[in-house]
Amino acid sequence: MRYRRILPLGLLMMAAALAHAHGPPPVQYGFLVEGAPLDAKAPPPGVPFAPHPGDIVLYDEFNRFFQVVYKWANTSGPTHCAMVIERPNGTPALLELTGPKVITAKVVVMDIETRFKEYPGVVMVRRLRQSLTKDQSRILTEFAHAEVGKSFAVGRVVLQITPFCPRTGLRHELFGKTPLTRNRWFCSELVVSAATKAGVLNTKICCANATYPRDLAYDERVDLSGLYHPPLYWTPGTPR
Repeated sequence: MRYRRILPLGLLMMAAALAHAHGPPPVQYGFLVEGAPLDAKAPPPGVPFAPHPGDIVLYDEFNRFFQVVYKWANTSGPTHCAMVIERPNGTPALLELTGPKVITAKVVVMDIETRFKEYPGVVMVRRLRQSLTKDQSRILTEFAHAEVGKSFAVGRVVLQITPFCPRTGLRHELFGKTPLTRNRWFCSELVVSAATKAGVLNTKICCANATYPRDLAYDERVDLSGLYHPPLYWTPGTPR
């Protein structure tokens, strides 16, 4: 009889130990769907979104001014991006360059769910095909916290819509680069540099100062299909 009482207790202790060894289950933040949720009467089939370090987040609020500016730079929406990182306590967060006004934006580490729900447009996510290693995730976290508080690179963004942009041709060969730290950033530059620091991207794939959010969303100019799944729209609701 004593063994019958001890056995269930032992199994419970073993299960608890295994759960602790593998860490807490991933946190789910809404769903990812193929169709834009803002344009659909009912959300299409989707998958739960459990953010992982290295995932790329892309935004578009369809702002007419930004659409014109991006057209001058020979690109289009999405017009903003960020990257999922892991906080030191193991919870997911966003590394993003944002603020009440674009010109005064700062690099921040922020809550994912709050940001997604409050964003006045559509949010897309490109998930990594292969999860980062613990060392890669740690390096990404360290990079993020080292850049927190840095400002928006207004001057270099203006340069992007001039003939001196390092995006193509000889200018790209001479001036295209991926810095691993800067005093000022623009959003896609920050994301590419973060991914490069973590060992996901390299300058043979894309140069940070010559990459726009759309390049990270669609494989038109930079082919990320071997590293990332196609982008899916985020929705807080339950897909049918």
